[in-house]
Amino acid sequence: MQVILDERGLWRAGLHAECKDFKCAEGAIDCCYCRTLFNQPDFQNVKSHLKELITAHGHLCDFYPKFHCELNFIEQYWGAVKLLYHSGKLETIFSQTTTSNGAVSRYANCSTRFMDACTKGLTGPQAVWVTRKYHGHQVVPNSILEALDTTGKI
Repeated sequence: MQVILDERGLWRAGLHAECKDFKCAEGAIDCCYCRTLFNQPDFQNVKSHLKELITAHGHLCDFYPKFHCELNFIEQYWGAVKLLYHSGKLETIFSQTTTSNGAVSRYANCSTRFMDACTKGLTGPQAVWVTRKYHGHQVVPNSILEALDTTGKI
C-alpha cells in the first residue's frame, strides 16, 4: 500500500492503514490509507475479479444490494423452501424444486414490482402494500400515488 501511495504522492507518515473496524468517519476522504486509495478514480472504476470472470464467459453479472431480501427473489424463494422444510412438508419441497421455474418467476416478478415501487418514491411499507395489491402486474402503475392517497396509505 505504501508503494502505491508513494507513487501517487499521497503517502503521509503517521496515518493508520485503516480506521477502527473499517468504519471511517462520514464524508472523510483521506482519514486512512484504505480510504485514500478507495477514493482514487482508477480504483473506483475497476471491476471486481468475479465480475470480470463472469462477463468474460458471456454471462450478465448483476449484484443485488446486501441484506435486502425484498429485492432479491432468490432469497424469497429460499425463505419459502426453508418454511416448507421446517413445517415438515418434504414432498412439497421436492415438487417445488423440480418444477421451480413457476415459483422462481413469481418471486422474480414480486421483486421487480417492489423495486419499481421504490423507484417511484414509495417508502418500504408502501412498497409492500403496493406489491400485494398489484400482484398480477409486472410493474406498478404510474397512478399509484393517487391510489395510495385515496386509501389513506400515504
